[in-house]
Amino acid sequence: MRSRVVGLLVLGLLAAALPSGAEEACDAWFPDFNCERSGRFDGFEKPIVAPYLFEDPFITTNAVPYFLWHDFPEQSVFDGGALYAAALQLRVALTDRVSIIATKDGYVWNRNGNPLLEDSQGFMNLAAGLKVALWQDREAGQIVSGILRVEVPTGSSDQYQGHGSGMALPSLTGAMGTGPVRWIGDLGAQIPFDGRELSSSLFYHLYAGLDVTPWVQPFLQLSGMYWIESGDGSLPIRLKHGGTLDLNTVQSVLGTGPFEGADVVNLGSQGVDSLDLLTAAIGVHVPLAEHVTFSIAYERPVTHPTGIFQQRITSAVVLEF
Repeated sequence: MRSRVVGLLVLGLLAAALPSGAEEACDAWFPDFNCERSGRFDGFEKPIVAPYLFEDPFITTNAVPYFLWHDFPEQSVFDGGALYAAALQLRVALTDRVSIIATKDGYVWNRNGNPLLEDSQGFMNLAAGLKVALWQDREAGQIVSGILRVEVPTGSSDQYQGHGSGMALPSLTGAMGTGPVRWIGDLGAQIPFDGRELSSSLFYHLYAGLDVTPWVQPFLQLSGMYWIESGDGSLPIRLKHGGTLDLNTVQSVLGTGPFEGADVVNLGSQGVDSLDLLTAAIGVHVPLAEHVTFSIAYERPVTHPTGIFQQRITSAVVLEF
């Protein structure tokens, strides 16, 4: 049933990508390189918070290196400590309405404070897919796009990756401008292919950028997740002095209760259905040169329980053509 739903989503996106009677800015392939156009509307910058899930609706060609510092709560399973991650996102606009996107990869350094768990490092899972502009009005500054991504379990088990059979991430994303405020939002889901080893969830984001000066744009963002179905808690956790325990046993021994991996890791934890996590972020975009923007944001949770989320700093350099 899940594979049939994903197949229908693929067909729908491909159908939307076919030429229509709507006027297009450029009919050539790879328009960012051939048509002297910008796929991003005037005044809009790329959101950088929650980059593995939040995808804006613009059909662009870009490369975006990221660096993240994520702080763990002292009362969490990691007993304090922090995680550092470096990643690179890539997008290629095939036409004015269709782009290929690679949104999850990267290398992680986990320096947690729990004496039972060893410091570790390794690769994240890979995720990529297709983005299609379903409707857009450049003059009005409005656009709606459909997205379908697939995450495959290629990552390191030391980083709680490579577990399960992968998952589909369908989402709908849109943008509009009201005066100096640039709004971008999305709604999507994480749908595991196996149905048990990983958790299922909904995610949503709302970004507001203030376009008031050409040299800096402050922004605010809300990011939320709601878990609708738990996993089976079978994720193996490697211990510092050898051996492994499943996630259920670790949560029980440490008394942490059920929790999930926020927007970065799907742990497949039991008992997380109906849990939610909402975070708020504040940051700035600073254009450095034509086609180059530096962005940085600070983020904290605003709901409880917070799981493994204490605070986070996200930074990125957007090289967009």
